[in-house]
Amino acid sequence: MIGRRKKSPPDRGKQYLIIGNSAAGISAAREIRRRDPCGRITILSDEPTFGYSRVMLPLYIAGKIGKKEMIIAPGADYSQHRIKLLRGDPVESIHPKEQKVFTRKGMHLPYDQLLVATGSSPRTLDIPGKDLPGIHYLRKINDAEGIRKDLSSSPGPVLVIGGGLVSVKSLEALIHKKRKVHMAISSNRILSQMLDETASGFFLDALQRKGVSVHLQTDVLAFEGKERIEGARLSDGTFLPCSLAIIGKGVKPNTGLLEGTGIQLNEGVVVDPHMATNLPFIYAAGDVAETLDLLRKEYQGQAIWPLAVEGGRVAGSNMACGASFFPGGLRMNAVELLGIKAVSVGAEEGQNVLTYFPPHKSVYRKLSLSGGRLTGFLLAGDIRCAGILTSLVRNGTPVSTSALEEGLELGFSYSPRFRSLRGEVISGIFGGF
Repeated sequence: MIGRRKKSPPDRGKQYLIIGNSAAGISAAREIRRRDPCGRITILSDEPTFGYSRVMLPLYIAGKIGKKEMIIAPGADYSQHRIKLLRGDPVESIHPKEQKVFTRKGMHLPYDQLLVATGSSPRTLDIPGKDLPGIHYLRKINDAEGIRKDLSSSPGPVLVIGGGLVSVKSLEALIHKKRKVHMAISSNRILSQMLDETASGFFLDALQRKGVSVHLQTDVLAFEGKERIEGARLSDGTFLPCSLAIIGKGVKPNTGLLEGTGIQLNEGVVVDPHMATNLPFIYAAGDVAETLDLLRKEYQGQAIWPLAVEGGRVAGSNMACGASFFPGGLRMNAVELLGIKAVSVGAEEGQNVLTYFPPHKSVYRKLSLSGGRLTGFLLAGDIRCAGILTSLVRNGTPVSTSALEEGLELGFSYSPRFRSLRGEVISGIFGGF
């Protein structure tokens, strides 16, 4: 699908509107200003804050950092780039024919180019007792503040629901706060979207050593309590007392604003390689957009911070009459929990799968190969050379099985064959500079 992009040279009166003040929106605004020093840039945010890093919210809950440490775009940054930031006024509707955006407070803002970077929201749990005080999701800073407040006033056990990145990082914050924690996971392992059972076991063991009670293949059927949550009923019949619950069951793109506009939607916003939608003058980037998965060769949502930054940059460039192209992204995740690191990139399985898991060592390596190329990998414990392995996957570089086997056994940093391969890859990447 290729969107219709009408271009005109940068004009003094050109109005750029960006809905969303996180990774994609901020990246787009900076790129627009780099290319168009005269245009007017306005970012619309439904939050009252400057741009901040959502991945740092668990550190804020733990008390390891304050609000200032989470800010990625302070007020001076907007001033420096001459970006007008309208905070705390959610957009309520978009009118493509009129090229206007309407906000909750009654503002009517015209645009020449519009970027939709509305991000994503937590998938909610629709069960009895879901609205009891003390039940939280973690996506925005006000969510983190609510959790902090409840932690200080409710000393009982905490229940974390879900085994994804938000859940495990919340667990680490709760462990730091010395709280008794239960974890309920529908699947058979922690971090099931990025780790297999072997790698997941590293983190399961670490959490259990910290006293976390992990309930695998278990759903929460209902919350119970009078004035606030007092416990949860599990699918195995267990009743878990708790004074606080944090739910992390994944996210969904924020597309509600776009319904009825004529913008093409799947689960997220359909965009072309220029990050343009099917409507003229409207782009989308970040968690709300569906971009190309390089390995699967299909468009899908990829809620990954670096891809949001790059997608925003490409959108901003093209909004300001550039000719930038988003080649696609890889499914990738990285996590560090209780001192243990893991990285997962690309396909889980291939025609040939190589693994290395020596007894009595906290190291696990898994490579997936197809057609003489690396299509994915998983590293746990030792993640050195994750960067060069990612380059091999991304670029489809031919690679010998023997070099990868030696890297598995010796460690990629110490394998002569892999170090030679690494040199060839680096030379190929930077040889033209």
